[in-house]
Amino acid sequence: MKHSIFVTISFALILIGCEKDDNTPTSSSGVPTGGTNGTGLITSWSPVKPYPDDAITLTGGPFSTDPADNVVTAWATTLNVLSVSSTQLVVQAPSTFIPFTGGYSNLIVTSGNNADTIPYLYWKRPMNLQFLQDNLDQTFSGQPARAGDSVEFQGHGFTPSGMSVLLDNIPMTGPMSIDSSYYGQLRFRIPLSLASGYDESTLTTLFVSATNADGRTDTLTIPFAPTPDMRLNGIELIGGGSVFSLAQLNGGGQVLNFRVYGRYLFATAPWTLTGPSPTNGTLGVGGYPNEAFVVVNPVSMSPGTYSLSMSGTFINYGFTLTP
Repeated sequence: MKHSIFVTISFALILIGCEKDDNTPTSSSGVPTGGTNGTGLITSWSPVKPYPDDAITLTGGPFSTDPADNVVTAWATTLNVLSVSSTQLVVQAPSTFIPFTGGYSNLIVTSGNNADTIPYLYWKRPMNLQFLQDNLDQTFSGQPARAGDSVEFQGHGFTPSGMSVLLDNIPMTGPMSIDSSYYGQLRFRIPLSLASGYDESTLTTLFVSATNADGRTDTLTIPFAPTPDMRLNGIELIGGGSVFSLAQLNGGGQVLNFRVYGRYLFATAPWTLTGPSPTNGTLGVGGYPNEAFVVVNPVSMSPGTYSLSMSGTFINYGFTLTP
């Protein structure tokens, strides 16, 4: 009988020991969950999940109102005491503090003869917009960023929703893709409203500001080319055909209407018509459209073989005018 009682007591002690050693962290709630030297000195803290450079307000007390009597450490780093009263202690980590962000650490508080520990203080990853990683519209890691292009920025600490971006203080309203991994990517298209000029070699800078859902902001200045990347893809004749009678065209008051298509076409893009009655001109469009039209009036043209081409390219359309 005595042996059974001894076994029962021993088993209960083992269970108590196992429960005491369970240090599995729980979600931070702003209320201490215990500590090796806990005295109830800290009753709550704010922000509950701070950034490494946030000022943290510890509420409870009584605290010693002499700043020198208050020592707060996290990850063996002593935090700066910003202010103290009998019920609140405000501290902030030094600029050199780099916790395991996205994880947790303890916070050990000593105030006069009292001490307490917040065992699981969770830290946010710092919001950091690091650099323009790529201009996705260019084949070989194209930079600088251009008006109208899709771009990707590297960074970390991005929130997966509720994030906003300003380019030169202009809100981006188009689709935005955010990868919220530790080394995240921020992708969006630069609007054509920022476009200007027709010289693609023009280079300036663009101020980028990204803001998390919690209001934390980081900024970056990047090289920027305001002139879009014009691409000419082809020429087609509306209605088709390659051989036309001048008598029929002129008798019906008809013209040849050519469609030039591509992306972000310039008003200054030149075209050339070669043949017995040569001529030339520019697209003359505004706003960087994806198509433009060149109208050829045959009323004063001579019979022969012609080619309408975009100057400096291999894009052309050949046709023949017969009497």
